[in-house]
Amino acid sequence: MLKKIKRFLRFCFIGAVWSALYFGVVYFVMKWIWKFNIFNPKYWKTISKFWQEGGVIDSAGEYFFVIMVLMMPILWIWGWRKAMKVSIVKIVFFPIFWYNDYQERKYAQAPKAITLKNMGSKIGKQSPQQSMEDMIASRMPKEKEKKDLNSSKIRSSFEEKSRSFHEKAGG
Repeated sequence: MLKKIKRFLRFCFIGAVWSALYFGVVYFVMKWIWKFNIFNPKYWKTISKFWQEGGVIDSAGEYFFVIMVLMMPILWIWGWRKAMKVSIVKIVFFPIFWYNDYQERKYAQAPKAITLKNMGSKIGKQSPQQSMEDMIASRMPKEKEKKDLNSSKIRSSFEEKSRSFHEKAGG
């Protein structure tokens, strides 16, 4: 019983939110394009009178208006059915989720590393050639570091083999 009440409340809540959103958009579009107020009965009576007096649709704008009027209830029901499949949490917290996704996209496009150029000062003026050579030299690995790295690997490997040999011989 509680599950049915919960489903009914969800149905009503989503229906109210969807209806307010949908009819707000439809009202704006109809008012902007055709100057037609969907909530005013006077406008609907005008359409009824037009049909009863044998009105003829002859322009593209009139065809689009009729199509829009006929599609309103169909799109309303279709949208409500689609909205029922969406989680209420996604509906209620949509602005927060949207803003979070926006921030992630915004910072995902930013460069991964920040490079600061021309920071600090040098005592003497350098030519572009000299500064290029200094930059290349600073990025090249030093020979001494390579030898130390290799010798420490060899030394540790030798010590481990020596230790395992003494353990086997002694024990």
